[in-house]
Amino acid sequence: MNNKIKRILKGWIISLERYGNIDGLKLSHELNVLEEYLRSKKDKNSIRGLVKIIRDKVVSSFIDVEQTLSVLHQLFARIELQKQNEGSSETKKGHKWIHKHGQERRFKSETGHIFAERLKFKGGMYLRNFDVETESASESKKVRRIIEKRMCQAYHNMNRKHKRGEKEIPSNRDRYWERRATAFQLYNIGQIENVRGVSRGNSTHWKRMRDHQTGKVVLKKKMSYPTKEAAQEAALKWHIKHPEDKRVIHVYQCAHCGKWHIGHNPAPTAESESSCSDIVIRNIREQQNQQSPRFRIKLKGQCHQVQNAILR
Repeated sequence: MNNKIKRILKGWIISLERYGNIDGLKLSHELNVLEEYLRSKKDKNSIRGLVKIIRDKVVSSFIDVEQTLSVLHQLFARIELQKQNEGSSETKKGHKWIHKHGQERRFKSETGHIFAERLKFKGGMYLRNFDVETESASESKKVRRIIEKRMCQAYHNMNRKHKRGEKEIPSNRDRYWERRATAFQLYNIGQIENVRGVSRGNSTHWKRMRDHQTGKVVLKKKMSYPTKEAAQEAALKWHIKHPEDKRVIHVYQCAHCGKWHIGHNPAPTAESESSCSDIVIRNIREQQNQQSPRFRIKLKGQCHQVQNAILR
């Protein structure tokens, strides 16, 4: 829910609590804004359903102040709960659907310990600034081992099935989630700090974002892909998942790490592609000639999705 809608609803709460009514001068305009929000369908049905109930109570001839305030408080409680569960997903366990938080939320405490670590490496570099993809192999091996040990310990502390001191044999599922946790943290570290007023440049190894631990803007490394084909596939998935993004995604080889990245800006090197979308569509059509008829239909649909996302 955007801030404009929240301001309107909070204003209604204040008016109902103080005066037992809503200001009629701005009511018509505020209802129009609510209608636009409900037509956009940007939030979940549960939240939009509560907004519809509030709207119906407000436009009625007699406003039940107590019930309207109750629904308004219920709406903001649900919004707060949704904010807390951001980055989480649902998974089925038995016959019930349960919330499964993302790795950033699950390992927030361990990430804080790692980012506060005072261990120093080559050139006085802290652990949180160490990029295992670009530093020397010997130093990277040490960092990988440190991160692997910390994350495996954090995973077992969160998912302990036996009492302390008892021997526990990890299952294949445990090993899988340990590798996932280690990979997440290795990707998470390796940032450049104190970048205020510093440009990252176009088609580089970095992206500008806010660090969740310190709240400051830093340069984080982009997701890297070992081959050009893997990067093109990632660009295809981006077009399908973000049809509202009208900008063209480009594939380029990074001069810093030697791997491939995707981005909105064209790479200045000769190896970069002027338009990734044309290459992705061409690759899909080449695959159509090599696959079964049923798989050709699926690839054809993906090709149309990419074209539609670019034309919007």
